[in-house]
Amino acid sequence: MKELDLNLSLYDLVQRYPEILDIMFQLGFKEIKAPGMLQTAGRYMTIPKGARLKKIDLAVIIKAFEAAGFQVIGG
Repeated sequence: MKELDLNLSLYDLVQRYPEILDIMFQLGFKEIKAPGMLQTAGRYMTIPKGARLKKIDLAVIIKAFEAAGFQVIGG
């Protein structure tokens, strides 16, 4: 099972599991696919920080990742 550590930056997570980009996009993080966004903001942004910023319930995000076969840790 793939492990998703919520304490890691989005950039680090996507380097390990590129499919995270599509999951995040489908959850409402449309800006994630903007050119350069992952290389800049993604280096310090974590999933919980992004959830607070976008006002998306973290529990919804965790369920989506678990449904995609991830074990979520660090939440």
